[in-house]
Amino acid sequence: MDQMITLTLSDPLLRAARDVAGTREITLQQLLKDALATELARVHRAAKSPVRADERFIAMMRARLAEDFAYANTWGDLLDRLLTKGVALREAGGGLAIYGAQNGNRLCKASEVGFSLNQLARRFRAPFPGTAQGRSWSSTTSSEDQDIIEIRIEKGAPSGRP
Repeated sequence: MDQMITLTLSDPLLRAARDVAGTREITLQQLLKDALATELARVHRAAKSPVRADERFIAMMRARLAEDFAYANTWGDLLDRLLTKGVALREAGGGLAIYGAQNGNRLCKASEVGFSLNQLARRFRAPFPGTAQGRSWSSTTSSEDQDIIEIRIEKGAPSGRP
């Protein structure tokens, strides 16, 4: 029995996915299958204990950076503002982390100071710069910015590449 899934993607996310698929010389459908297989494998791995920064340190970072996060209008604006404070923002795991700009040491997760990757990507209406894959920020785009891809799931279909 076949099952059909309809996946709605924004134009920027669809273009990015097509670019990645083209670079890997695979179909868009195969890219989506691979991404789903990778995510399912990740979910079933043993969970790591979270690396959490000291609460007093988090409170200090929140106070020091809150205005920069609040008033930035774009990713570039935010990254520039943070750099003037001696910190850098980079992808880490499934989100963002704040690092010392000089030494590269991880200081804390951006979400610990109140700003998640998805929240910022929705606000800036763009994925984090250099992100190879789109994120859920696309859910806020208007319907005219979206294409629909239909995926047929066949029961017992081989999982390898065509």
